[in-house]
Amino acid sequence: MERYEIISAARKYFKAQNQPKEFMPGKTYIPATGKVLDENDCANLIDASLDMWLTAGRYSDEFEASLAQTFGSKFSKLTVSGSAANLLAFSTLTSSKLGEKRISPGDEVITVAAGFPTTVAPIIQNGCVPVFVDINIDNHNINVQALEDAITTKTKAVMVAHSLGNPFDAIKVS
Repeated sequence: MERYEIISAARKYFKAQNQPKEFMPGKTYIPATGKVLDENDCANLIDASLDMWLTAGRYSDEFEASLAQTFGSKFSKLTVSGSAANLLAFSTLTSSKLGEKRISPGDEVITVAAGFPTTVAPIIQNGCVPVFVDINIDNHNINVQALEDAITTKTKAVMVAHSLGNPFDAIKVS
């Protein structure tokens, strides 16, 4: 069987198995995650698997190059998760190359009290002190007034993430 036949069959199989079903209250299964995948995602997965690239391979190389070009950067790198991205981003800010601007052990970093643990973990892993502030109950993002009230001379950074698909007020937070 030719490669294109295998990939074509995978596309057809995916489409057949993932037809929209009638919603029946109390009976229709609602998944906890909101994955949005289609037959092309299935085809790409099979295509990569046929190369035996079960981790980063040509698709990730292509995506990294495209992402770097989109943002006018020399390069970009994928991580295994958003949690890993948080750790990498925060740890980068502890580089001695930043001189006086670097985040150092003991520095205070403001974050939300009702956030995902992997937003707080990099602060602790780098020996910094998390300063927790409350959220706005209407969107579950940082309460900007509480943030402003928490800033002291010991504050070195603010580390927050958008919550539940609701973007925080980046202009006020910055």
